[in-house]
Amino acid sequence: MDLDVARLHAFALELAERADALSMRHFGGPVPAVTKPDGTPVTEADRAIEAELRSRIAQAWPEHAVFGEEQGGALHAAAPTWVLDPIDGTKNYMRGVPVFATLIALVVDGRALLGVASAPALGERWDAAEGLGARRNGAAIGVSAIAAVEHAHILHGDADRFRDAPGLWAAFGDLHDEAWRMRGFGDYWNHLLVAAGAAEAAFERELPAWDVAALVAIVSEAGGRITDAHGASVLAPDHAARPNLVVTSNGALHDALLARLAPGLA
Repeated sequence: MDLDVARLHAFALELAERADALSMRHFGGPVPAVTKPDGTPVTEADRAIEAELRSRIAQAWPEHAVFGEEQGGALHAAAPTWVLDPIDGTKNYMRGVPVFATLIALVVDGRALLGVASAPALGERWDAAEGLGARRNGAAIGVSAIAAVEHAHILHGDADRFRDAPGLWAAFGDLHDEAWRMRGFGDYWNHLLVAAGAAEAAFERELPAWDVAALVAIVSEAGGRITDAHGASVLAPDHAARPNLVVTSNGALHDALLARLAPGLA
């Protein structure tokens, strides 16, 4: 499929501008929310951002599909698919914590062609497109060259997501003892800190496509890797059927990390 990557990337940045305006209009906490059937919260801003971005995509690229957290959809094999998380970090957003972002990606033939993570309360925007590199606030970024776990800064998401996976929790405990430092930040930020070279690896469970597609584009263009715990694509159609652990690394540590996690998946 012949696509103008630079033009699509510019359009994604325009979407991020609009999303930032909407999210900051409501931000300041506490922000009211309701609970969705899956038990997660949703705010007026989540819904407004996704509706606005869908409208703009439909006008500019009517032949494209859209898959978003709030209005659903699917990754389409036959059409480029815009993947949207209007606010990643909704609980932070609700309480006035500035670590939240709008995630925008375009997935084509199972690969993340471009990605944007816009975090206006932090004054940060991360973006990447296939063949065009990755940036943080316009400056090029790249992963670290650290290749030994004992020198690695390792990040992880919510600890309560590992309560039903004691094997993985034990493997993380061993990594904690071996690594230079291990701590939890959560949400999109874990993975983008790896892209910028501030950490060497990040782990997260229960990440649907809208949480991870933009991160795949940015981390990959920065020279890193994002896979599931078996080394397979997290955008593959059968990802949900496998143990849902997303592993992000600087690439140099990836195979070693997968090997250390393998016993916990048994």
